[in-house]
Amino acid sequence: MNEAQISPYPDKSQVTQALLDSLNVEQGRVENRKNLDDLGGVEKLCAMIGVDGNVGLTHDQVVVQRSKFGDNTFPESPMASYFELLLGTLSDTTLLILIAAAAVSLVIGVLSHPDDGWIEGTAIFIAVFLVSNISAGNDYTKQLQFLALEASSAKDERTSVLRAGSIERVNPKDLVVGDVLVLQAGDAIPADSILFSKDFVLSNESSLTGEPDDLKKTAAKDCFLLSSCLVTEGEECRALVIGIGMHS
Repeated sequence: MNEAQISPYPDKSQVTQALLDSLNVEQGRVENRKNLDDLGGVEKLCAMIGVDGNVGLTHDQVVVQRSKFGDNTFPESPMASYFELLLGTLSDTTLLILIAAAAVSLVIGVLSHPDDGWIEGTAIFIAVFLVSNISAGNDYTKQLQFLALEASSAKDERTSVLRAGSIERVNPKDLVVGDVLVLQAGDAIPADSILFSKDFVLSNESSLTGEPDDLKKTAAKDCFLLSSCLVTEGEECRALVIGIGMHS
C-alpha cells in the first residue's frame, strides 16, 4: 500500500489515481474503510469504474483502464555494475594484505636489485588482479542468471480474473484497475484489491506486516487484500483491483 496518507477525495465524481490512493493507505485499515464508506462502498466504486462484479471488465474497458492507470508492473531492481563488484572484491581483507605485501616487495626489490627486483611484487599484483576480476566476473554472471530466472518465473505466473463474464487465467502484470479477481486458497494476491463477495477469506500478511496469524477478510469489515500476500482459506471469492504496480 502507499506510504503517503491522503485524506479527502480530490474528486468524488470520477475515479482518479488520487482517489484510489486514498482507499489504499499503508497500515490504514480503519481510515481506508471509512473513506470507502464515505464514497458509497465498493458498489459505488464499481459503478464509477463502470464494472459489473458479476461480469468483470470488457476487453475494451481493459484497454482503457490500462492507458489510464498503467500495468501491474514494477521497475527492475538496479543491478550492481561490474566496477562496483570489483571494488567490493578488492575490499576483501586477504586481497588488501596481498596488495600491501606486493607494494612493499616491489619497493624493496627495486631498491635492492634494480634489474629484476620488481618481478616478485609485480607477480603478486598480477595475481590480485586476476583473482579480483575473476571473482567480480562470476558475481556479475550470477546476477544476470538470477534476473533471467526471475523473469522466466514471472512470465509463467497466472491469476484468475473475471472478464466479459468469463474467468480467464492471465499473467498478473496484465491486470488493470477495475479487474475482478477470483481468488481461492493457495492463491497469491496479485494486486491490492477490495473483497466484495459474501464469502470470507483468510489472508496471510506476514510477508508485509510480520503478523504471523492469518487475518479474516470480509466485505462488511476488513475488506482490503494486499498484493503479494497469500490466501490461505477461501473459495472463488471476488475482489475489485484498486492498486497495481507502484501504487500497490
